Amino acid sequence: MRSLFIEQAYTKPGGRAVPVDMNEGCNKIELWNPDVGPEKTLLKLGSNIRISMGFPVAKTCFKVSEWEGHIDVLQRIVLDPQSMRLKLDAFDFRALTPEGKRTSFNQPVNTFLTTYLTPFLSQVGVDLSVPLKDLKSLLPLFFSSQEQPRIQSWLGTLRPSQIKIGPEGISLDILMDVDVQPKPKEPTGVRPESVIDNMVKSWEGLDAFAINQIEVLFGQLLTEEEKQNILETLLDMRYDFINSLSEGTLDPALLGNQFVSAWQSLSPIMRKYLSGQTNRSPLNFLTFLTVSDALLALNKIGPDAVMIPSRDGLLRLAKLLGVKQVEPSLDYSYAVRPDLRTFFGFGNPLDETGPAFNGFEMDLLDKPTQGMNLNHMFSFLKTWPSLAFAAETPLFSKEILPWVMPKGDISLYLNRIKLALNQGANEVLSKKRLDTKYHFLFQQMVLATAWQESCWRQFTGTESKVSCLVSYNQSSVGLMQINERVWRGIYRPESLRWNSLYNIRAGCEILEEYLRRYALKKPESKTMNADTLAQTLYAMYNGGPGQFKKFLLRSKTNKLFKSDKLFWEKYSWIKSNQLDKLKICLGR
Repeated sequence: MRSLFIEQAYTKPGGRAVPVDMNEGCNKIELWNPDVGPEKTLLKLGSNIRISMGFPVAKTCFKVSEWEGHIDVLQRIVLDPQSMRLKLDAFDFRALTPEGKRTSFNQPVNTFLTTYLTPFLSQVGVDLSVPLKDLKSLLPLFFSSQEQPRIQSWLGTLRPSQIKIGPEGISLDILMDVDVQPKPKEPTGVRPESVIDNMVKSWEGLDAFAINQIEVLFGQLLTEEEKQNILETLLDMRYDFINSLSEGTLDPALLGNQFVSAWQSLSPIMRKYLSGQTNRSPLNFLTFLTVSDALLALNKIGPDAVMIPSRDGLLRLAKLLGVKQVEPSLDYSYAVRPDLRTFFGFGNPLDETGPAFNGFEMDLLDKPTQGMNLNHMFSFLKTWPSLAFAAETPLFSKEILPWVMPKGDISLYLNRIKLALNQGANEVLSKKRLDTKYHFLFQQMVLATAWQESCWRQFTGTESKVSCLVSYNQSSVGLMQINERVWRGIYRPESLRWNSLYNIRAGCEILEEYLRRYALKKPESKTMNADTLAQTLYAMYNGGPGQFKKFLLRSKTNKLFKSDKLFWEKYSWIKSNQLDKLKICLGR
């Protein structure tokens, strides 16, 4: 409402409103610095005000009254159900001195204000027919074409209900009749590949829309807890999709549920920081909120119509949310976003210097040397060298070969990996963000996590052909098994696949993030021993922040996942310095 007053009334230079200016300023009302709030069942507009009253004679103004201070204008809110215009009826004033003390206007000034200020402010209003029209055109875009007739029939029953004023603002309930029918049975059998592909593309649009929502918060002074909640929402959303896709349980309903879940998390933050901003249309923002809230309400009711957000629908919502004259884009790109990393507190992008390739397999020109000099290998590691980027894969051979497990004796290889993992952990710890009492635990976690995730391997293959290590569901890569979809925009996939040091850095960064900003912030961590904390941290690394409470429940009910048990085995071996057992998973 404040932004609407600014947009419709306070339009003069310096953000001022001038309801009347006659006789070259002899009779003038000027307002500035508006503030809007509730006053029981009324809306209160507070504003600085300057009043000048006089009689013009020739070119001279004889002042009768001149006053400057503060005014509170009390207004009733009236809705015309036919035009759907929300009108304001200014009917009372309160005068305050510049020091904030209550005073009163004399009769001439009161009449002057009633004559000019009241009708001026009564022009301010909200044309709710616009967001309702957009609601009617947008809602169908979030459901399948087969459901369009039913959705249109629901929308035909839209009507206004109660108006309420509270600390958060003015709320108007919009009613709609919805017929809830028994949900039809899902078709059995394997979904055709084309159907899966379409669902994947739809989800990618939804993920891009989530990033678009986060982008509009860039530059706002969010708390660390708010940023943490947003990142948790994003990661859990991505992990849920990955798991559904890999388990063959991907369902169209997932998209609607994720849209609603993300909106429930982001809505309070967006309302807090974006309401009243002058760089975006207040009416567009109101429409965005109305459509999103309507979709949330429909999801809660649980009609059998499955919500499937279309790209067109998401684009139109993104446009409503965006700043003026900026066209949104919902491109699903894997490029690193420095602004996204900064927003979430990851800092500058990791150094991408080194081997990078878009594929998952390459031919090597050079043969690995069995007797490679140990000092040469360690000197290569100690400096975390700047390696020249090469477009042709054979030129990567010299950088990749030292990270390929050789035939025969692998002691040198294992020492190299251990040194790299320790150095990656120390690099993260050197930022001094994690309490020192957790440093040793963190170093052990890095070694154990890499063991569980990849058996300390970045690559597999032969002497002439090598592949980066890829998970069974084709989503996580490398020594630390970084999921490319989950960490889209934070890490570069090509470097994760082919640059072992980059992959290690990314894994260490993620582990530290989960430990410092999630696990240790939970009340349960206060009573955990180091072993339980380590197991919980790995569960989060493996499945996202939502696994914190889920792991504790599994542990309490003695229903641990296989991955939980396997990690505990590796972690126990690290604690007891049984690195020789690495040869078991390496087949040596």
